[in-house]
Amino acid sequence: MNYNHQNQRRLIAFIAFSVIGLWGFTANQRTSGQQEDKKLDPAAWGANHVGQPVPDFVHGDECLFCHRNTIGAQWQKNAHGVAVRQLEDAGPLRDLLKQPELASAAKDIEYFLGSRHRVRFLKKDGFGTFATLNTQAVIDANGKAINWVEKDKPTWDKHKFGNNCAGCHATGIDAKTKSFAAFGLDCYACHGNVNLEHSNDTQLMILSKVRRNEAALITSTCAQCHLRGGKSKSTGLPYANNFVAGDNLFQDFEVDWAKADDEKLNPIDRHIYRNVRDVAVYGKTSPTCISCHQVHYESRTQSLAKHKLHPRAPLCFECHLNESPLKATKPYIVTSGICEY
Repeated sequence: MNYNHQNQRRLIAFIAFSVIGLWGFTANQRTSGQQEDKKLDPAAWGANHVGQPVPDFVHGDECLFCHRNTIGAQWQKNAHGVAVRQLEDAGPLRDLLKQPELASAAKDIEYFLGSRHRVRFLKKDGFGTFATLNTQAVIDANGKAINWVEKDKPTWDKHKFGNNCAGCHATGIDAKTKSFAAFGLDCYACHGNVNLEHSNDTQLMILSKVRRNEAALITSTCAQCHLRGGKSKSTGLPYANNFVAGDNLFQDFEVDWAKADDEKLNPIDRHIYRNVRDVAVYGKTSPTCISCHQVHYESRTQSLAKHKLHPRAPLCFECHLNESPLKATKPYIVTSGICEY
Protein backbone atom coordinates (compact mmCIF):
# COMPACT_ATOMS: atom_id res chain seq x y z
CA MET A 1 0.00 0.00 0.00
CA ASN A 2 1.55 3.29 -1.06
CA TYR A 3 1.81 6.42 1.09
CA ASN A 4 -0.91 8.43 -0.78
CA HIS A 5 -3.38 5.55 -0.49
CA GLN A 6 -2.76 5.34 3.27
CA ASN A 7 -3.42 9.08 3.62
CA GLN A 8 -6.66 8.78 1.65
CA ARG A 9 -7.90 5.97 3.93
CA ARG A 10 -6.99 7.98 7.02
CA LEU A 11 -8.82 11.03 5.65
CA ILE A 12 -11.94 8.98 4.90
CA ALA A 13 -11.85 7.44 8.38
CA PHE A 14 -11.41 10.89 9.98
CA ILE A 15 -14.38 12.30 8.04
CA ALA A 16 -16.51 9.27 8.94
CA PHE A 17 -15.73 9.53 12.64
CA SER A 18 -16.33 13.29 12.54
CA VAL A 19 -19.74 12.82 10.95
CA ILE A 20 -20.67 10.13 13.48
CA GLY A 21 -19.44 12.30 16.34
CA LEU A 22 -21.36 15.32 15.07
CA TRP A 23 -24.50 13.21 14.68
CA GLY A 24 -24.06 11.88 18.21
CA PHE A 25 -23.50 15.36 19.62
CA THR A 26 -26.58 16.66 17.82
CA ALA A 27 -28.63 13.71 19.06
CA ASN A 28 -27.44 14.27 22.61
CA GLN A 29 -28.24 17.95 22.36
CA ARG A 30 -31.68 17.13 21.00
CA THR A 31 -32.30 14.60 23.78
CA SER A 32 -31.02 17.01 26.39
CA GLY A 33 -33.29 19.73 25.03
CA GLN A 34 -36.25 17.38 25.11
CA GLN A 35 -35.47 16.50 28.71
CA GLU A 36 -35.24 20.16 29.66
CA ASP A 37 -38.52 20.92 27.92
CA LYS A 38 -40.33 17.96 29.48
CA LYS A 39 -42.09 19.19 32.60
CA LEU A 40 -43.10 17.07 35.56
CA ASP A 41 -46.17 17.53 37.72
CA PRO A 42 -44.66 18.92 40.96
CA ALA A 43 -47.63 17.56 42.92
CA ALA A 44 -47.39 13.98 41.60
CA TRP A 45 -45.38 12.42 44.43
CA GLY A 46 -45.88 12.02 48.17
CA ALA A 47 -48.68 13.18 50.43
CA ASN A 48 -49.72 16.14 52.58
CA HIS A 49 -51.41 17.06 55.86
CA VAL A 50 -53.81 19.66 54.46
CA GLY A 51 -56.69 20.27 56.84
CA GLN A 52 -55.48 17.68 59.35
CA PRO A 53 -54.73 18.46 62.99
CA VAL A 54 -51.20 19.58 63.79
CA PRO A 55 -49.29 16.42 64.85
CA ASP A 56 -48.27 16.00 68.47
CA PHE A 57 -44.65 16.52 67.50
CA VAL A 58 -41.40 16.19 69.44
CA HIS A 59 -40.41 19.68 70.62
CA GLY A 60 -36.95 21.19 70.48
CA ASP A 61 -36.58 21.04 74.27
CA GLU A 62 -36.69 17.26 73.99
CA CYS A 63 -34.21 17.30 71.09
CA LEU A 64 -31.76 19.27 73.24
CA PHE A 65 -31.45 16.32 75.61
CA CYS A 66 -29.04 14.83 73.05
CA HIS A 67 -28.13 17.87 70.96
CA ARG A 68 -27.60 20.51 73.66
CA ASN A 69 -23.81 20.66 73.23
CA THR A 70 -23.89 20.83 69.44
CA ILE A 71 -26.94 22.43 67.86
CA GLY A 72 -28.24 23.91 71.11
CA ALA A 73 -25.00 25.71 71.89
CA GLN A 74 -25.21 27.85 68.75
CA TRP A 75 -28.91 27.94 67.90
CA GLN A 76 -29.39 31.50 69.18
CA LYS A 77 -26.73 32.65 66.70
CA ASN A 78 -28.42 30.86 63.81
CA ALA A 79 -30.67 32.82 61.46
CA HIS A 80 -33.30 30.07 61.71
CA GLY A 81 -33.09 30.22 65.49
CA VAL A 82 -33.92 33.92 65.63
CA ALA A 83 -36.99 33.90 63.39
CA VAL A 84 -38.70 35.18 66.54
CA ARG A 85 -36.79 36.16 69.68
CA GLN A 86 -38.31 36.63 73.09
CA LEU A 87 -37.29 39.71 75.04
CA GLU A 88 -34.77 38.03 77.35
CA ASP A 89 -32.94 36.45 74.38
CA ALA A 90 -32.94 39.50 72.11
CA GLY A 91 -29.48 40.80 73.09
CA PRO A 92 -28.64 44.23 71.59
CA LEU A 93 -32.09 44.47 70.01
CA ARG A 94 -33.48 45.29 73.45
CA ASP A 95 -31.77 48.68 73.19
CA LEU A 96 -34.30 49.57 70.49
CA LEU A 97 -36.97 49.76 73.21
CA LYS A 98 -35.19 52.81 74.62
CA GLN A 99 -35.65 54.76 71.39
CA PRO A 100 -38.24 57.57 71.43
CA GLU A 101 -40.02 56.07 68.43
CA LEU A 102 -41.22 53.22 70.67
CA ALA A 103 -41.93 55.24 73.80
CA SER A 104 -45.67 54.56 73.79
CA ALA A 105 -45.39 50.82 72.96
CA ALA A 106 -42.15 49.66 74.60
CA LYS A 107 -43.81 48.41 77.80
CA ASP A 108 -45.98 45.96 75.81
CA ILE A 109 -43.29 44.56 73.49
CA GLU A 110 -42.41 40.96 74.39
CA TYR A 111 -40.94 39.51 71.18
CA PHE A 112 -38.85 40.58 68.18
CA LEU A 113 -39.35 39.35 64.63
CA GLY A 114 -36.26 39.46 62.40
CA SER A 115 -32.76 40.62 63.20
CA ARG A 116 -30.76 41.37 60.06
CA HIS A 117 -32.33 44.25 58.11
CA ARG A 118 -35.72 44.97 59.66
CA VAL A 119 -37.06 44.33 63.15
CA ARG A 120 -40.76 43.97 63.93
CA PHE A 121 -42.18 44.07 67.44
CA LEU A 122 -44.71 41.60 68.84
CA LYS A 123 -46.81 40.95 71.92
CA LYS A 124 -48.94 37.99 72.96
CA ASP A 125 -52.57 38.15 71.92
CA GLY A 126 -54.13 34.98 73.28
CA PHE A 127 -52.99 31.37 72.92
CA GLY A 128 -50.68 30.86 69.94
CA THR A 129 -51.18 34.32 68.47
CA PHE A 130 -49.23 37.56 68.31
CA ALA A 131 -50.24 41.16 67.73
CA THR A 132 -47.80 43.04 65.49
CA LEU A 133 -46.73 46.66 65.90
CA ASN A 134 -46.91 48.65 62.69
CA THR A 135 -43.71 50.53 63.56
CA GLN A 136 -40.55 48.85 62.24
CA ALA A 137 -36.86 49.49 62.88
CA VAL A 138 -34.43 49.49 59.96
CA ILE A 139 -31.12 48.37 61.47
CA ASP A 140 -27.45 48.17 60.55
CA ALA A 141 -25.10 45.20 60.97
CA ASN A 142 -24.72 46.00 64.69
CA GLY A 143 -28.46 46.06 65.37
CA LYS A 144 -28.59 49.84 65.65
CA ALA A 145 -31.61 51.67 64.25
CA ILE A 146 -30.73 53.76 61.21
CA ASN A 147 -34.31 54.50 60.21
CA TRP A 148 -37.91 53.87 61.27
CA VAL A 149 -41.04 52.90 59.34
CA GLU A 150 -44.46 54.19 60.45
CA LYS A 151 -43.01 55.70 63.60
CA ASP A 152 -45.52 58.52 64.12
CA LYS A 153 -48.46 56.47 65.35
CA PRO A 154 -47.56 53.00 66.70
CA THR A 155 -50.59 50.71 66.63
CA TRP A 156 -51.11 46.97 67.20
CA ASP A 157 -52.51 44.70 64.47
CA LYS A 158 -54.07 41.42 65.73
CA HIS A 159 -54.27 39.75 62.33
CA LYS A 160 -51.07 40.47 60.43
CA PHE A 161 -48.89 37.80 62.07
CA GLY A 162 -51.39 35.00 61.45
CA ASN A 163 -52.20 36.17 57.94
CA ASN A 164 -48.65 36.86 56.74
CA CYS A 165 -45.86 35.80 59.07
CA ALA A 166 -46.81 32.69 61.05
CA GLY A 167 -45.97 30.16 58.33
CA CYS A 168 -42.26 31.05 58.37
CA HIS A 169 -41.79 32.51 61.86
CA ALA A 170 -43.67 29.99 63.99
CA THR A 171 -44.15 26.22 64.20
CA GLY A 172 -47.22 23.99 63.98
CA ILE A 173 -49.73 26.41 62.45
CA ASP A 174 -53.43 25.59 62.63
CA ALA A 175 -54.69 27.08 59.37
CA LYS A 176 -58.24 27.41 60.72
CA THR A 177 -57.34 29.54 63.73
CA LYS A 178 -53.99 30.81 62.37
CA SER A 179 -52.51 30.02 65.76
CA PHE A 180 -49.16 28.35 66.37
CA ALA A 181 -47.96 25.55 68.64
CA ALA A 182 -44.56 27.17 69.23
CA PHE A 183 -43.14 30.58 68.37
CA GLY A 184 -40.04 30.64 66.18
CA LEU A 185 -38.77 27.65 64.23
CA ASP A 186 -38.72 24.43 66.22
CA CYS A 187 -36.76 21.37 65.04
CA TYR A 188 -40.08 20.01 63.74
CA ALA A 189 -40.23 22.74 61.07
CA CYS A 190 -37.39 21.14 59.08
CA HIS A 191 -37.14 17.60 60.45
CA GLY A 192 -40.83 16.77 60.67
CA ASN A 193 -42.57 14.48 63.09
CA VAL A 194 -39.54 12.38 64.02
CA ASN A 195 -39.38 8.65 64.54
CA LEU A 196 -38.26 8.14 68.15
CA GLU A 197 -36.02 5.27 67.03
CA HIS A 198 -33.77 7.70 65.17
CA SER A 199 -31.30 7.72 68.06
CA ASN A 200 -30.49 4.12 67.09
CA ASP A 201 -30.70 4.72 63.34
CA THR A 202 -30.20 8.33 62.23
CA GLN A 203 -31.30 7.46 58.69
CA LEU A 204 -34.85 7.62 60.08
CA MET A 205 -34.42 11.39 60.56
CA ILE A 206 -35.35 13.64 57.64
CA LEU A 207 -32.34 15.75 56.60
CA SER A 208 -29.91 13.80 58.76
CA LYS A 209 -26.30 13.66 57.54
CA VAL A 210 -26.38 9.94 56.81
CA ARG A 211 -29.77 9.80 55.10
CA ARG A 212 -30.03 9.96 51.33
CA ASN A 213 -32.69 12.64 51.14
CA GLU A 214 -34.42 12.92 47.80
CA ALA A 215 -33.96 16.25 46.04
CA ALA A 216 -37.72 16.83 45.86
CA LEU A 217 -38.07 16.28 49.62
CA ILE A 218 -35.21 18.67 50.43
CA THR A 219 -36.63 21.29 48.11
CA SER A 220 -40.14 21.06 49.56
CA THR A 221 -38.76 21.47 53.08
CA CYS A 222 -36.70 24.58 52.31
CA ALA A 223 -39.20 26.08 49.89
CA GLN A 224 -41.97 26.15 52.52
CA CYS A 225 -40.42 29.42 53.74
CA HIS A 226 -37.81 30.55 51.23
CA LEU A 227 -39.97 30.39 48.09
CA ARG A 228 -41.77 33.65 48.77
CA GLY A 229 -44.70 34.72 46.64
CA GLY A 230 -46.72 31.51 46.51
CA LYS A 231 -49.99 30.76 48.30
CA SER A 232 -51.92 27.85 49.73
CA LYS A 233 -54.54 26.45 47.36
CA SER A 234 -56.75 25.49 50.29
CA THR A 235 -56.57 28.66 52.42
CA GLY A 236 -55.24 31.44 50.18
CA LEU A 237 -52.63 32.23 52.85
CA PRO A 238 -49.00 32.90 51.78
CA TYR A 239 -47.85 29.68 53.45
CA ALA A 240 -48.87 26.04 53.03
CA ASN A 241 -51.70 24.46 55.02
CA ASN A 242 -50.12 22.35 57.82
CA PHE A 243 -46.98 21.41 55.88
CA VAL A 244 -44.95 18.70 57.62
CA ALA A 245 -41.37 18.00 56.49
CA GLY A 246 -41.56 14.91 54.29
CA ASP A 247 -44.76 16.16 52.62
CA ASN A 248 -44.96 17.33 49.03
CA LEU A 249 -45.27 21.09 49.43
CA PHE A 250 -46.69 21.58 45.95
CA GLN A 251 -49.81 19.56 46.54
CA ASP A 252 -51.08 22.62 48.40
CA PHE A 253 -48.65 25.46 47.67
CA GLU A 254 -49.30 27.22 44.36
CA VAL A 255 -46.39 28.96 42.64
CA ASP A 256 -45.96 31.03 39.48
CA TRP A 257 -42.87 29.36 37.99
CA ALA A 258 -42.48 32.19 35.46
CA LYS A 259 -40.91 34.19 38.28
CA ALA A 260 -37.80 32.04 37.85
CA ASP A 261 -37.12 34.00 34.66
CA ASP A 262 -38.35 37.38 35.88
CA GLU A 263 -35.41 39.78 35.65
CA LYS A 264 -37.32 42.27 37.81
CA LEU A 265 -37.18 39.88 40.75
CA ASN A 266 -34.18 40.39 43.02
CA PRO A 267 -31.34 37.88 42.36
CA ILE A 268 -31.75 35.93 45.61
CA ASP A 269 -35.48 35.26 45.16
CA ARG A 270 -34.98 34.47 41.46
CA HIS A 271 -32.15 32.10 42.38
CA ILE A 272 -34.49 30.25 44.77
CA TYR A 273 -37.32 30.11 42.23
CA ARG A 274 -34.99 28.75 39.56
CA ASN A 275 -33.42 26.08 41.76
CA VAL A 276 -36.79 24.92 43.11
CA ARG A 277 -38.25 24.85 39.60
CA ASP A 278 -35.28 22.81 38.31
CA VAL A 279 -35.99 20.15 40.93
CA ALA A 280 -39.79 20.23 41.18
CA VAL A 281 -40.65 20.83 37.52
CA TYR A 282 -37.66 19.53 35.54
CA GLY A 283 -36.67 16.68 37.85
CA LYS A 284 -33.05 17.67 38.45
CA THR A 285 -31.37 16.10 41.45
CA SER A 286 -28.52 18.58 41.96
CA PRO A 287 -27.84 21.10 43.24
CA THR A 288 -30.33 21.33 46.09
CA CYS A 289 -30.39 23.96 48.83
CA ILE A 290 -28.22 21.87 51.15
CA SER A 291 -25.67 21.22 48.41
CA CYS A 292 -24.43 24.73 49.07
CA HIS A 293 -25.93 25.89 52.36
CA GLN A 294 -25.41 24.49 55.84
CA VAL A 295 -28.44 24.92 58.06
CA HIS A 296 -26.89 24.33 61.48
CA TYR A 297 -24.29 27.08 61.59
CA GLU A 298 -23.13 29.72 64.00
CA SER A 299 -22.26 32.43 61.52
CA ARG A 300 -23.05 33.44 57.96
CA THR A 301 -19.49 32.51 56.93
CA GLN A 302 -19.93 28.97 58.18
CA SER A 303 -23.27 28.63 56.42
CA LEU A 304 -21.60 29.34 53.08
CA ALA A 305 -18.63 26.99 53.51
CA LYS A 306 -20.15 24.31 51.25
CA HIS A 307 -21.37 26.99 48.86
CA LYS A 308 -17.79 28.04 48.12
CA LEU A 309 -16.70 24.46 47.39
CA HIS A 310 -19.57 23.42 45.14
CA PRO A 311 -18.76 23.10 41.40
CA ARG A 312 -19.87 26.05 39.34
CA ALA A 313 -23.18 25.78 37.57
CA PRO A 314 -25.33 28.20 35.55
CA LEU A 315 -27.39 28.75 38.72
CA CYS A 316 -24.37 30.46 40.34
CA PHE A 317 -24.61 33.38 37.96
CA GLU A 318 -28.04 34.39 39.18
CA CYS A 319 -26.14 36.18 41.97
CA HIS A 320 -22.48 36.13 40.91
CA LEU A 321 -20.98 38.01 38.00
CA ASN A 322 -20.08 35.76 35.10
CA GLU A 323 -16.37 36.06 35.67
CA SER A 324 -13.57 34.62 37.79
CA PRO A 325 -13.31 34.66 40.74
CA LEU A 326 -16.93 34.31 41.89
CA LYS A 327 -16.47 36.68 44.81
CA ALA A 328 -18.07 39.56 42.91
CA THR A 329 -21.87 39.58 43.22
CA LYS A 330 -24.58 41.50 41.46
CA PRO A 331 -25.99 44.45 43.41
CA TYR A 332 -29.47 43.82 44.75
CA ILE A 333 -31.94 44.80 47.42
CA VAL A 334 -34.07 42.00 48.84
CA THR A 335 -37.70 43.03 48.96
CA SER A 336 -40.94 41.23 49.76
CA GLY A 337 -44.51 42.40 49.64
CA ILE A 338 -45.45 39.72 52.17
CA CYS A 339 -42.68 40.64 54.60
CA GLU A 340 -43.22 44.38 53.95
CA TYR A 341 -39.64 45.37 53.26
